[in-house]
Amino acid sequence: MKITIKEIAELAGVSKATVSRVLNNSKPVSDDVRQRVLEVIENTNFKPNAVARSLSLSKTHLIGMILPDLANPVFSRIISGIESYLRAHDYSLLITATDFDVEMKIRHINILKEKGVDGLILVTDHGDEAFQKELANFGKPVVMIGTESSVESIPVVQIDNYKAASEATQYLVDLGHKRIGMIRGPLSDPYAGKMRFDAYKSVLEPLGLFCPERVVEGWYSFDEGYSGMTALIKRSPIPTAVFCSSDLMAIGAMKCALDQGYQVPDEIAFIGFDDVQIAKMYNPALTTVRQPFEEKGRIAIHRLIDMIEHKQKTPQDRFITLSHRLIIRQSTEK
Repeated sequence: MKITIKEIAELAGVSKATVSRVLNNSKPVSDDVRQRVLEVIENTNFKPNAVARSLSLSKTHLIGMILPDLANPVFSRIISGIESYLRAHDYSLLITATDFDVEMKIRHINILKEKGVDGLILVTDHGDEAFQKELANFGKPVVMIGTESSVESIPVVQIDNYKAASEATQYLVDLGHKRIGMIRGPLSDPYAGKMRFDAYKSVLEPLGLFCPERVVEGWYSFDEGYSGMTALIKRSPIPTAVFCSSDLMAIGAMKCALDQGYQVPDEIAFIGFDDVQIAKMYNPALTTVRQPFEEKGRIAIHRLIDMIEHKQKTPQDRFITLSHRLIIRQSTEK
């Protein structure tokens, strides 16, 4: 039989309000009274109603998370990092996906707001003015993963995309490649799209190696990589190396080249970005830029809960830039 707070109060010889103060740690209670209440709670195996408790604390212990795409393995690794931290804390994660639709992103922000989440983790920030307004007016702590937010109060967990893409491109130059193509993300995506492309271009242009005809655009998927490489193969002369804005793109592009009879890396070398699990499993294994996705998730949720519990609007160290690493595999070197 379920015991109530009223019965706990009667057994401990205190008021219901005192039991509530002990449970919520909201107002001072003498040590002997607290001990008496806690002993009754332990002896009766009392478990407070989570909904009632959240109302009394004006907290739901729910964290909202908005992703662009649930299918991409990049985002599942971020979630894994978040969940590993949440297991030791009294919070649950509520995840939604937008399929890269800005209007859907706005709708999900409002849904999570109605659900009363205590905070929000948002992966990628690009959107229109209406989206930026909704984000600024969210009213609860928000942490961004992957891109800088235009809302100045939002902390950001990221890598240096420009530096990472520059190193990847320079590595291909150092291998002796003169015709280096790129399958980039959309330029409307300011970080994985535009910033990685700008870095690629900035390395090649001073060397006289940049050629717009060797650049194609697509979303971050296997199919887009395959179709992008199909387009590059039709252009003459074809690249001897291709840098892709994601691993899934790179594997799609490499599969296309292999299907067309090209030798990898002898005739065409490939490099990706992310280091998802399949990058090392594919044959030939993919050279790529490794991102610390699990660490991004852990740091983001740690920062968010800290903001929630200490009622901080913006931490002093707003920008947290994590290290990346170039992983060399068989797709670029024999």
